[in-house]
This record gives sequence, C-alpha cells and structure tokens, in this order.
Amino acid sequence: MILAELPGLNIDAPTTTPEAPNFKPNRWPPPADFPVVIDENQNVVSRYGDVRWDLTPWAGTTLTMFFGDGPGQGSRVSPENAALLRQVVAWWLWGVSRMRSPRALVAKFETLKPLFVACTNNNILASDLYRFPRVIKELTNFYGSKGERLINYLTELNYAKDVLGFTILDAKGLVLLSQCLPDREEAQTAYIPTRIWSYQVTRLRECIEDYISNKENLEACYKFCLDAVAANAGGKLKDAFGGLGVNGPFNGARPKGARSSGKIYYGSFRETAERFEIDWLLEKWCNTENKLSPGTLSSFFNLVSIAGLAYTLNFTLMRIDEGAKLRADCYEVERDEFGDDIHLIKGVTTKTVQDGNARWIVSPTVQPVIAAMIQIANLRLIPALANPYTQLSEQDISNPLLQSFTFEPWSSNRSIKNSTKKYKKQRTYADIWHTWPKLFDANAMTITEADFELANRMTFGLDPEKFAIGKVWPIAWHQLRRTGAVNMLASGLVTEASLQYQLKHASRAMSQYYGKNFYRLKEPLNEEAKGYYLREMYQTMVREFTDLQSDQYLSPHGQKRKEQLLAEISEQDHQQLISAAKSGRISYRQTFLGGCAKSGPPCPLGGISNISACMGFSSSSPCASALLDKAKLPLIQQLTSTINLQLQGAEVDSPLYESLQAQLESAERAIHVIESN
Repeated sequence: MILAELPGLNIDAPTTTPEAPNFKPNRWPPPADFPVVIDENQNVVSRYGDVRWDLTPWAGTTLTMFFGDGPGQGSRVSPENAALLRQVVAWWLWGVSRMRSPRALVAKFETLKPLFVACTNNNILASDLYRFPRVIKELTNFYGSKGERLINYLTELNYAKDVLGFTILDAKGLVLLSQCLPDREEAQTAYIPTRIWSYQVTRLRECIEDYISNKENLEACYKFCLDAVAANAGGKLKDAFGGLGVNGPFNGARPKGARSSGKIYYGSFRETAERFEIDWLLEKWCNTENKLSPGTLSSFFNLVSIAGLAYTLNFTLMRIDEGAKLRADCYEVERDEFGDDIHLIKGVTTKTVQDGNARWIVSPTVQPVIAAMIQIANLRLIPALANPYTQLSEQDISNPLLQSFTFEPWSSNRSIKNSTKKYKKQRTYADIWHTWPKLFDANAMTITEADFELANRMTFGLDPEKFAIGKVWPIAWHQLRRTGAVNMLASGLVTEASLQYQLKHASRAMSQYYGKNFYRLKEPLNEEAKGYYLREMYQTMVREFTDLQSDQYLSPHGQKRKEQLLAEISEQDHQQLISAAKSGRISYRQTFLGGCAKSGPPCPLGGISNISACMGFSSSSPCASALLDKAKLPLIQQLTSTINLQLQGAEVDSPLYESLQAQLESAERAIHVIESN
C-alpha cells in the first residue's frame, strides 16, 4: 500500500491536525507502538497494539474498544483475529473511507467484532471465513437487528480488499449470510405511482418557484409589516410582542393615516398586499377564505419552508426527522476524481448512531430550493432577535435552522422559548396538505387503475383498505424515501422531461457513491442511507427482471434466446432472486429500446444515447443480451424521424453521419422485430 494515498485521520476532535503524531501511520499495517489516540497535551492515550483503545479524549465521555486479545472484560478474540480486526478499524480511521465520529466508529466496531469472536470460537481466521459455510450460518446466533448493517460493512470492506490484503466474506458468502439472517422484513413501504409522485413534486416546485419569482416583493412586504408593527408599538419591535390589539397597523376598522400618538394605520392588510403585488400569491397557496392578514404572509413562509423540505426529501434518502434538522450551511458541492460535481446535503442523523456530520447525495435541482429556505430563515431572524421571550444560541443566529419557528410578533406563537437543541415538530405529510389544502388537488391525487397496477407491481402486500382505485393516495413522508430510491435506480419511469433530467443527475451520483462504494468524498456518506439504497437496488433488479417474462418483451434472436436469458428466474421465489442479484447471477437495466440482461460490466455504449450496439448495424448482429419492449414502439419510430432530420444536416461520410446511420439502422431493425411479433 502507498502511504501517500492515505488521507489521514478525520476524527472530529481538537487534536486532529496534520502535524499530530497520530495523523497518519508510517507503514501499513501500523506498527504496534503507533499512537492512535492522544490527549490535548499531546500525551499518548492508546497505541495501535493495545488490547483496549480509549477514545474518551475524542468523545468527551468514556468510550473504549476492547479487541479481546488480552486481559480485560469482554468477548475473547484470538491474537491473529484481533490483528485483522485492528487493521479493519485502522482502515476506518486512516483510509479513504475514514470516519469522523468516534461514536460511529465504535458502533461499527461493535457490529463487526462478534464475527471475529465466532471465528475464534471455531479456530479459524476471519480472512478464511468465506471457506466455512457452517460458520457463516452460525453468525445468525450473534446477530439480530445488526445483521443488515453487518452485510453493508462487509460489502464495503470488499472494495478495500486490495489495501487490506484479505477478504472476510466474498459475494457468495454474503449471499449465504443474507439468506441465513432472520427475516425481519415488515410490510414494504408503498411506492408512490409515477403520475402521483410527479404531480406532487411539480406542485412543490411550483410553490417554491412562485416564492423565488416574487422574493423581492415578499421580503419588502415582510420588512414593511415589521416596521409598521414596531412603529405602532412605540418605535421598538421588541415592544410589539405583547400584542397591539386595536392598535395593529392593519386594522381595517380604523381610518387610514397617521395619528398624533405616532401610530399609523394602513387599512386592511389586503391593501398592503396589493401594493406589494403579492395578494394573488397568498390567495393562490394559502387557505385565506378571501381574508388576508400578516399571518397569511407567515403562513406562506411556513408553506415554502415545508414544501422545500418535502422537495429535498424527494431527491435524497433522508428521513423527515433528519431533514427537519437541516441548517443554512447544509448544501455542499464537491468535485470528484472524474471532474464531476457531486451535490450533497449535510445534516444530523440519530437513526443508528449519533452523527452530526452525515452526508446524503442530492439532485442539483435542490440548490435553489435550499436557497429559498435560507432566505426565509434569515428573514425570521429579524423578529427572533428582537423577541424578548426568545433564546437563540450563536449557532441559531449564524447558521439558522431551515425549518424555523414562526417568530413574527403578530403570531400566536409570540412567546416561544427556543433552546439550542429544540427543533420544530414536524407534521405528517398528510397534515401539511390539510393545513394548506391548495397545495394538492384531490382529483390529481386520486388512484387510477394504472396507478393501482403500478403501485402493486412495485410494492408487496399493499393494504387494500388504504390503497384502492378511486381513493386519494395516502401520502406519507416515508414513502418519499423508497419512491426516490426506486426512481433514482430506474429514472425511465418518469416521463416528464424536466423530472427525468433532474433524476438522472441524482441517479448517476447515487449509483457511484452508494451502489459502487466510491470513497473520494471529504466526508463519508450516511451509512443507513447507503444500505437502504443497496437493498432497493437488489429489489429493483429482481422486480424488473421478473417483468421480462411477459409477452411485452422480445429478444431479437427469438423466443428461445429470451428463455435462456430468463432461465435464472424460473421457479424461484423473490428472496432467492434477490440473492441471485446480489451474487451477480442476474442483471438488468433499462435501455432506450427496452432492456439489457448483460451480466458483468455494463455496455460501454449504454443503450440510452447510443443504441447501435443493441440491434447492430451493417454486418453486426443484435446484442445477445438485448430485449425489446413493445410499448416503446412509438418512441422508437419517433427516434427514426429525428435521426433522419439530423442526417440532412450532417456531412456525408463524416463520423457523425456514420454514427447516425448506424443508429437509424439499429432502430429500424427494432421496429421490424416488434411489428413482426
């Protein structure tokens, strides 16, 4: 291993600096006397060869790891296996997948250690475990709820096998382990049908874009209202939080104009909203019943903030509790090793371990949405800082929460006391719609026959009492997570051009950094989200591969070839198919013409922007792994028309002309096969 490739220690602690003696080992694996943990006085607390590592200086509270190859309380591990375990932990500390949180490091260690205990009990090395199926099966005695996390960690370590010099479980061993672990799968979260999902995303985006297009007028009106309230409170905004009663500046019962008392009345708030040209906007989105007040403006700000959160959740794998804790600095962009921008959301997660610096992959279309939420959060700092009842931390001021409280003096929530750890309680997604009934149209959210068919095809065991034709789709936060994962894996499900475009942005990044376990980001990705994505990847692969059995799909080489391609799925249940997907025995992905069942590395031409290899051209034959979708015939016919138009502007015998001719011939061959069957 080249030590220069090690990025160095990334633990979030004051002692973590490039100059620190524990920043990077001087050889690999690290020598027994290499300092792992040092305190603030540069004293060595734990060395690499110690039986117990004391991480207390990093965590601020007692936190240790007992490797088990020496005196102490805890499960015993042989010296040989403990050496392997230390090397894995060292990789988590100094390798390209280095961790930031000491508690998260200990959580991973505690998940992995029982495997080394089991190997020790059976007198084998953990690096030889893949050769002992009986011992792999015995691991189920050590693992319950942590079984899925174990599989994720072992999969991750497989990508580092060249550096570590050993493998704990290969693909075959992982499949066996996943089959033996207790089946804890509950009712599968519902997949939102494409039409309904697209509709709610479009409405969320429309709401946010309306805010962005009118943000100058909205900000001006908001500040005007604060100034007007402050003036009628005696000149200081802090005195307005006790309530102004009839002296409110937008009391329509009072004649407009200034008074000798210093108070000014502006008539009804509607007149002010009309003057700032935002009355139509508030009427469009808020439940006004033809009545406007400063509270309506606050309500719209609340809606934009929660719509921004919902939009963000649609394009990440975040949970609602995680999204609700996002702050103004949450959006990041990193450049990866290929020169591509990777868009990330930074936040707090507490699902498995406390981590205040987790990362989630996100579509770049979320960036203006985050910007809108930031502006609202900053505007609300004006009354929050003036409110004598509100307590704000330095972080709340310098880096405000995006889901901010309603701090305005006209709000009924005027006396709220906000501690540094208090977050705004989030409503259910259905409650959001109930509060702002103009957000979604019930008719558009009603389940059609096509919606029902797709929902049942994508989800096992849907509750017929909740999900039925003619009923309104019971939208829920957790549905966004699963639907987003499925859509990222198969963005062809979404036909609207703009949505498909933004899904492709997130799709590539997710598959690279979740599915393929790339480690070139400054901070590691959220482990739980990565595991969720991987599980959905296998589920999607099996589901789509199973669908190929229908008559809708054709092989250009005939029915016999199709049967050969699909032989793996005959007489197998769903769990067996997932195992086959994990081991690489079956593979499937969508293409422009239909699908590709090629195992191993994907076709370099992709089958999306270039289809010439799928059906062949000139003397080349169609790809043996290609399958044609009859439903795509109109799209393929449209492609031929487009190519013919492009050929008119291409120079004859140029590379572009030859490429277009090859694709045209491939498309025409596909049309012939489909129309002949």
